[in-house]
Amino acid sequence: MAFSSMSHVHVRCCAPGGGARAPSRAPPAGIGVIPRGGARAPPSRAGLGGLGGGLAVSGRSASFSGVNASSSSSKSAANVANVDVAPPSSGSSATPTSTPPKPDNGKNVVIVGAGVGGLCMAGRLRREGYAVTLLERGTRAGGRMTSAETPKGYRFDTGPSLLLFPDKYREAFEALGRDIKDYVDIVRVCPPYRIHYGEDHTSMDLSYDCEEMRATCESIEPGSSRSYFRWLSAAKASLDLGVKAFIERDCTSALDFINLKLVGPLALAVNPLELLLPQQFQMSQYFKSDKLKALFSYQELYVGLSPYNAPGVFSLLAATEITDGVWYPKGGFQTVRNALLKICEEDGVDVRFESEVAEITTVHDDAAPDSVATNGERATGVRLADGTTLDANLVVCNADIPVVYDKYLRSDASVESQPNPYATEAARQNDMDYSVSVINFCWSLKGTKLDGLRHHNVFLSGDYEGSWNRSGVPEDFREGVQHNFYVHRPKATDPSCVPSNSADADEESLMVLLPVGNLAQMEKRAKEKGVAMPTMEEMVAAGRESVLRRFEESGHGNLRDCIVEETVIDPREWEEAYNLKHGAVFGLSHGLLQLACFRPPTKTQLPAAVWPETPVPDGLHFIGASTRPGNGVPLVMMGVAVEFENILKAEKARTMAR
Repeated sequence: MAFSSMSHVHVRCCAPGGGARAPSRAPPAGIGVIPRGGARAPPSRAGLGGLGGGLAVSGRSASFSGVNASSSSSKSAANVANVDVAPPSSGSSATPTSTPPKPDNGKNVVIVGAGVGGLCMAGRLRREGYAVTLLERGTRAGGRMTSAETPKGYRFDTGPSLLLFPDKYREAFEALGRDIKDYVDIVRVCPPYRIHYGEDHTSMDLSYDCEEMRATCESIEPGSSRSYFRWLSAAKASLDLGVKAFIERDCTSALDFINLKLVGPLALAVNPLELLLPQQFQMSQYFKSDKLKALFSYQELYVGLSPYNAPGVFSLLAATEITDGVWYPKGGFQTVRNALLKICEEDGVDVRFESEVAEITTVHDDAAPDSVATNGERATGVRLADGTTLDANLVVCNADIPVVYDKYLRSDASVESQPNPYATEAARQNDMDYSVSVINFCWSLKGTKLDGLRHHNVFLSGDYEGSWNRSGVPEDFREGVQHNFYVHRPKATDPSCVPSNSADADEESLMVLLPVGNLAQMEKRAKEKGVAMPTMEEMVAAGRESVLRRFEESGHGNLRDCIVEETVIDPREWEEAYNLKHGAVFGLSHGLLQLACFRPPTKTQLPAAVWPETPVPDGLHFIGASTRPGNGVPLVMMGVAVEFENILKAEKARTMAR
């Protein structure tokens, strides 16, 4: 799943007949501790952040019937491990592998949020000669790209857990003057996935091998292998041509969709209807079997959509898995995060943790280009929550855009007789479609070996269409109703995630992502059912039982008595800890009219009455998952590359205008 990360979690450690093993060191400041039988300490949650924004997260610890939980008295801070295994910010004495950054050019840049986007942009701009200050509200960098380690020695990737588009990671490091091989050991996961069908409790592996996939298709639907290769050819064309036309370049006009230079090659390679209509339509052009349709469209889980509302162009996700492969950084995704932070510090980026931004400051500027688009304003820096003001020539925001327009942009140019354009834009974005939220379960298991699971697993309901409806009340998880969810079992590739560091040990590290409605959708669902808005505890309990029941039905045994530690992140915590509107984990949804030029900051070049453009102060730039091109670490990295070039072009234009 293309998630970003959790900086710190609350961990409940359950040990048969006794207390938790004490860790070798006390937790860092800010970690929440849950005493046994007591209330958890509230984390700090105010401030600016968002997708990839790098915020401290509180995971909800929960006990439930069947877990071997001790009833011992309260647990001190010394009994909670430092679950974020990133090194503290200290600067590094390591020697960069390339030429140093350019001399300072007199330009100051403030970047809000030390997520993946913030780290990559900070490194690029520093090497261009900018003085870069990277502000992070929490105590760790990386946003949701991180790994958590529990007191008992289990490790979880709490955000991203699969690595797609490995070349984009390599390019991101190369842009910082480094070779990723010097920092991260990336290995190919084989097989890339196992699909577990609820229809008949069978499973099937996705494979890189053409002959194996031919045999798999034929075993399910005789004669379908030819259709599989036709579909794969079209999906690969969508991948190669679509990435070049709409992801690796900035789309700032609705005319891009009819620009023959851009869409002509793609339209010649793939039926345009298959690209624009729902993916389920595309699947029906190739396969009759629901199993095969689901096998090549479950990837919509990545972007919070479903095969019934995602445009067919999203087949490019399946294409990259099958052709480019699914990869994994040994030691967890923290290794990528650590490397990017280390490079920034080596090159002189001023990384400041626990620096909460309260406002992006602006001034009226008659010289601001394109006064309609900029609202006649220029970004001047940021104001921190403690009142400190940091001036800057440029501000780059790695935050959830709807939250920025809700809270952190205020207009100096508007007057009482005119609406604040930022508030108007906030209202417009509030009416956009938002992705799902998820309940994230991290389970430390002892006394079981789940050899029936692969590294990456997707459990699909037998109700192929209905299961994509977003659950919003506990009743939606009632017995007899199956749900789609993802399971990460890194031990299959990297046994260092379990205490013994052994693939043969009877211990497992499982991370389960269970999609549910975001908070707004949960409220709507509760009204439809005529019930009160459920508590997160009620949703977590119902969701947990649904997942455990499905494991048992699929032949993986009763895991309840094997869970010795559990950490949970629920929708409310996604909202509060990451400043994600409605707790929508993937941010704004990725429907056709929220992609490319329609994705904020919206730039369609259409009349305002037809499609309003997003007002953006001159000198303010956005990166991250809520802006173009969209969600996912490689897409964020590609978006950084595009916006970096936009910054250089804009600065060149300003220089020439002086």
